[in-house]
Amino acid sequence: MPYLPPEIVQKIVAYWVPENFENERPTAPYLVISRLWHAILLPYVYAYPKLDSYNMTGFVTAITASKYLGSFVITLDLSRIIQAGKNSYTSKLLRRCHERLEHFVAPATSFGFQPLLSLRQCTSLTTLDLSLVSETVDLRELFAAIKNLPHLEYLYFPRSSVFCAVYDSVWPVQMRTLGLSGGISNDFLVHTIFPSTIKNLTMTHCPFITAESFQTMCRGIGHNLLSLKVIFPLPGMRPNAMDGVLQLCPNLRTLAVSVDYITSHLFAQSNLPIIHFAAENLVNLDIDSSGMLGQSLKLQPEDITMAILDGKLPKLKNVRISAKLGWNPTASDVSELVDLLDERDGGLWVV
Repeated sequence: MPYLPPEIVQKIVAYWVPENFENERPTAPYLVISRLWHAILLPYVYAYPKLDSYNMTGFVTAITASKYLGSFVITLDLSRIIQAGKNSYTSKLLRRCHERLEHFVAPATSFGFQPLLSLRQCTSLTTLDLSLVSETVDLRELFAAIKNLPHLEYLYFPRSSVFCAVYDSVWPVQMRTLGLSGGISNDFLVHTIFPSTIKNLTMTHCPFITAESFQTMCRGIGHNLLSLKVIFPLPGMRPNAMDGVLQLCPNLRTLAVSVDYITSHLFAQSNLPIIHFAAENLVNLDIDSSGMLGQSLKLQPEDITMAILDGKLPKLKNVRISAKLGWNPTASDVSELVDLLDERDGGLWVV
């Protein structure tokens, strides 16, 4: 085989195996071509590992046995690790991979006190997703960990976190996306000073949150939000708790909400931004449903159709509706809404 300089091989590999965690091409078999290929390909193999319950133990063994393999890891997604993982494994991985780690998705059953301590070393993290964690997490320890993550942009709270007090001075300065769930209290929403950099907010599995605290929070950061997702279950929210959200968050481009917390008054003039009485920036509307009794009657196709015709939703083009709402795709009211959205190069999806 003709010899190629390392720089040329590096160029070939960089083109052939793009440094992208979505890459699905197998690269490990090419490690045995030569020592040169092995040295150049090894960082790509470990940068975005595809881990599951079958290869987790081997991956941990390889990382812990080497002084440098952990420094190649950029994304660590443990979402497919079920039962097989251990707290010590997760903690050990975070310590070994802290140097370049940017994206971390925690497993459902192996994330407790030890991994939280290890997170403090991962100062390059931009994404921290704890949404799958089913073990009890003390939010005090979580906030102590994110104090040391200056580049963090995406944070998703665990569903099983314990009740927390107010924390208003520990948010990373570059925070853009926040997912709230678990033991978030009303006092937390009311008194916490959220960073103005937050553009995307998600709320679900928050048993203590009420409509009043949610509205108070939106009065503080609502003007900054471009995307808002409020999804069942939120047992403390009233059936019409979200009717005023378009006025509280006038710059929303995407709204995803469970019909359990809205009514047809969502599009009433009194609930729209005061300046033009229209949700001028809303492009995407996603209506989910818990499927509980009576929820399918709260919002009908004509409610959205009339809002569009009245100029209240001038940019709306994409509507996604849960099949649990019981809309008939062949009905005339649904067809009329589809035609309106089609004229805007959008559409209606029932899923």
